[in-house]
Amino acid sequence: MKKKGNMMHLTYEHKPAMTLIGFSTLIRMEEGYTRCPEFWDVEYNRKYAHLWQTGRPETPVEQALLENRIGRFAICEQKTDCFEYWIAGLYRGGAVPEGLKLYRFPESDWAVFSARGPLPGSLQTLNTYIWQDWYPAEGQQVVGNGNATLEVYSAGDMQSPDYECGIWVPIMRPQQTADDSAETAATAALLGLL
Repeated sequence: MKKKGNMMHLTYEHKPAMTLIGFSTLIRMEEGYTRCPEFWDVEYNRKYAHLWQTGRPETPVEQALLENRIGRFAICEQKTDCFEYWIAGLYRGGAVPEGLKLYRFPESDWAVFSARGPLPGSLQTLNTYIWQDWYPAEGQQVVGNGNATLEVYSAGDMQSPDYECGIWVPIMRPQQTADDSAETAATAALLGLL
């Protein structure tokens, strides 16, 4: 699919449970497209500033930032009147320093959306597409598997027209139970359906 000049792609994939580690803030829905980039600009840059200068972690938080690659993901967890926005990385074990916390996604099928283009525009365009186009047309055929989605960031120049990012939406297909979802996904992948 092509939308507003950004290349977008959708696949359905089965993924094992995963635990992420990161830091978060609460954001009102109507402020998401301004507050999320601000959170990256202020908090992410503040936490990484010393590491960029020295290249050496000197605190438990700095060590966790490097070991878990915090900044590779962002979690958007739906709350009653807002969402909790996390800057996160894949948790590799060990102590969780003060100021960081864990979030666990269960084993699940996922609608995996990807886009290409500079941030934040490519990701915001993709997000708008998911909730204004995909969800009303196709997304209601699946049920959410939790209250959170996952933003995925690649390495590279985030302002490049070739920069790749994505949004993963955990889903459970209504005809599946938790016991047969892995078997169904594996069979569909073998048949080339996913």
